[in-house]
Amino acid sequence: MHPYDHARSSARLHGGRWHDYYACHAWFDATKVIQCRFTHRALRHHREALEEAISVLGPTVRNSDGAEIGVRILGLQHLDEDCGIVPDARDWMVDLDAPDWLPHDTPDATKLAAASAERFGGEAEHYRSLHDWFLATQSWCDGAAHLLFRHHSFGIVEAEARFGPALNIGGDRFVPTRVVAERHVQTILNRVPPAVDALRRIKGARWMLQATSARKLGLD
Repeated sequence: MHPYDHARSSARLHGGRWHDYYACHAWFDATKVIQCRFTHRALRHHREALEEAISVLGPTVRNSDGAEIGVRILGLQHLDEDCGIVPDARDWMVDLDAPDWLPHDTPDATKLAAASAERFGGEAEHYRSLHDWFLATQSWCDGAAHLLFRHHSFGIVEAEARFGPALNIGGDRFVPTRVVAERHVQTILNRVPPAVDALRRIKGARWMLQATSARKLGLD
């Protein structure tokens, strides 16, 4: 469904107007800019993405009736309406056609932060949060496949949205977030792949195609 329809569904469930919920549902569907195919959902349609949504959007949405509605609740609604289930991130990686450029070993965030400080200036602590964010997907699934959730061009743009256009590396000194993020991905993969290179390797499953419709929900 379109974010507009998800938002109308939220308004019916929680009160207020569809406008109150649109930004939340648009965040989950923003990955459609990568490709107009169901696999775009792999990046934000899973339980782990709910935590990211809360970090970006805040814990609640205040609707026009003055009620605070949890972003987690709205996210669960979105996933259920699009997938028929609430998948874990690892579910998207089942039978993945893994690319041969995925690394066998990944440097830890401490070493990556130290390398960033040496290259761009400042201290390692100025970069640690960025590297931690990229590697947080290690707990999402087994093996190097977890890198496909953020280590690509879209992930770099996500990092910039999350950490701002530039990282403060002390006093009035800044370094562009995108530059550091690109260096991170390049270090890990020896390339900066477009996100579609990861998404096209996902093997389709029936639940990935179970999206309901506004008509089925009685909205039209």
